[in-house]
Amino acid sequence: MKKDILTFTDFNKLDLRVGEVKEASLLEGSKKLIIMKVDLGEDYGIVEILSGLAEFYTPDDLIGNKYIVLANLEPKKMMGKDSNGMILVADDPEKFNLVPLDKNLKNGTVIR
Repeated sequence: MKKDILTFTDFNKLDLRVGEVKEASLLEGSKKLIIMKVDLGEDYGIVEILSGLAEFYTPDDLIGNKYIVLANLEPKKMMGKDSNGMILVADDPEKFNLVPLDKNLKNGTVIR
């Protein structure tokens, strides 16, 4: 579904960063959520992000990999925990597909 046109000013509000998953585990009591500790570099440090990836990935699939993270997304409470950001995925109708980044990129690098 095509979305509305976004102004450049609105686009500049998005803080997209390289994030490295340092820890990941299944969230107790959930069949879909994985809780991750993601290193977003100097500006943000390590943040906790929850994502509904457990249907398609194990926590071990994620650890050590780098992804694009929307770092300045308003925290969202999920099953009593705050998710402080969002890892971006390719949203195929059949499966979420993570888009891994080069592991040589520095954590926290700005994506434009």
